[in-house]
Amino acid sequence: MDRLKKRRLRRVLLFVPVGLIVAAALVVGGSYAWLNCQVGRARVETTGEFGTSLVAPIDPPESMDILVLGCDKRPDSAGEETRSDTVMLVHIDKEADYLSILSLPRDLRVEVPGHGMHKLNWAYSQGGRDLAAATIETLTNIEIEHFVEVGFKAFSDMVDALGGVYMDIDRRYYNDLADSDYEHIKISPGYQLLHGADALDYVRFRHDQNYDFGRMNRQQRFLTALREQAMGWNLALDLPGVIKALFGNLETTLGTRDIMSLAYWGVKLDGNRIRQVSLIGNINTIDGESCVTLEEGALEEAVAQLLTPSYGAGSASTTDLSVAKVETTTTLPLTSIDPSEFTTDLDAIENSTLWHGFAASVPFQVRAPGYLPATYSFMDSNPSRKTYGAYDIQAGKKTEKAIKMVYQREGTDQYLGIMQTTWLDAPAASKGRQEVEHNGITYTIVGTSQSTDHVWWIEDDVLYWVSNTLSYSLSPRELLKVAWSMIPVPGGTSG
Repeated sequence: MDRLKKRRLRRVLLFVPVGLIVAAALVVGGSYAWLNCQVGRARVETTGEFGTSLVAPIDPPESMDILVLGCDKRPDSAGEETRSDTVMLVHIDKEADYLSILSLPRDLRVEVPGHGMHKLNWAYSQGGRDLAAATIETLTNIEIEHFVEVGFKAFSDMVDALGGVYMDIDRRYYNDLADSDYEHIKISPGYQLLHGADALDYVRFRHDQNYDFGRMNRQQRFLTALREQAMGWNLALDLPGVIKALFGNLETTLGTRDIMSLAYWGVKLDGNRIRQVSLIGNINTIDGESCVTLEEGALEEAVAQLLTPSYGAGSASTTDLSVAKVETTTTLPLTSIDPSEFTTDLDAIENSTLWHGFAASVPFQVRAPGYLPATYSFMDSNPSRKTYGAYDIQAGKKTEKAIKMVYQREGTDQYLGIMQTTWLDAPAASKGRQEVEHNGITYTIVGTSQSTDHVWWIEDDVLYWVSNTLSYSLSPRELLKVAWSMIPVPGGTSG
């Protein structure tokens, strides 16, 4: 840990996806010298070269492990206890072209060097990033070379500077009680453009049955969406605003050249070479305090996943995201689905009256599921069942119509979603890892081999998709079964 203290602190632009954004902007035609100048103005102390152009190739980053801390430090919080809201360990493997992120629960019960057993967040609040890093090194046996500390304001301002990030919100998030201990939040379910304040509320939310684990999943989903959408932004114009938004709210030991190397490498990295790992445990009360404890072997398994590439070391190279390979298959087990499990009777589906109401009120072909996984039932919609119609998605300078249906797994805060929209080229319709043909329709499976995010397809000039739960509890097979079972509902299909 001494090496972190000896390094000169620099206030610079880096959070894994932000680094990717920087790279994309500079690839478009920005200047390394300009970024270096901006960094030099903001950091506490600086050394470095000016005038280096991106015309020269940027070497890949060295292998390293970086501690990323998202904290509630604010400009007016002097003298107040600072807490870590997000704790991530980022592993960079240069030889394997591999990046992985381990999310750690802030309430994880750990051994804090010199202080005994406490929550992980206690280490940060009492000893700052140095004690937090020492604690995580003791926990994982991984040497941390660098840290990145991000304030809430940095996150919110960065999202606003980029014009927002599109997210498919799994369910309704709402709390408007002034006397509540919970943060105010009001976000409807469905695909939408999240701006800074709402994006921050979404990634910080933890007051449901998912606790910290749900928050980690939301943060990982947000990072994935940010990375996927980064190449579509007008980054050459957005970059100056992003940098100005972040300086003064972020600290790191990484230098400008490190950041550029990481960013350029990261934005070109094949999505299959990126792994997100969550350390999941149990909620217990110890010494009168709620905390997260781990089952035997859980930590070792998570660390092994963090350090082990999804594919063999060096077996894949960095790839342009726009031409990333999509595996296409029509083989078992995905296509061995028995349609006899589906109902084709509209009146027999759950909430058939609701579906008929929406179909009569929207300007596109509505489809209802003739199959749902066991224990899932209708919970909510956007718009609500009281208003019907469609809600608007802001798509650049125009709006597109959409509806979202939410199905809850019994006894949990896990939700399956069904989205339908006229926005055919929404970012959600991204290149997937697999395509499956069925009855002349191509279904694209988006996500990793471990975690399927959603399955999308286009039919009757409408984009449909079935989204997985927050914890990715449904298999690709189950999502495909829902997708293949969808029945057209007669109604108002013209504007």
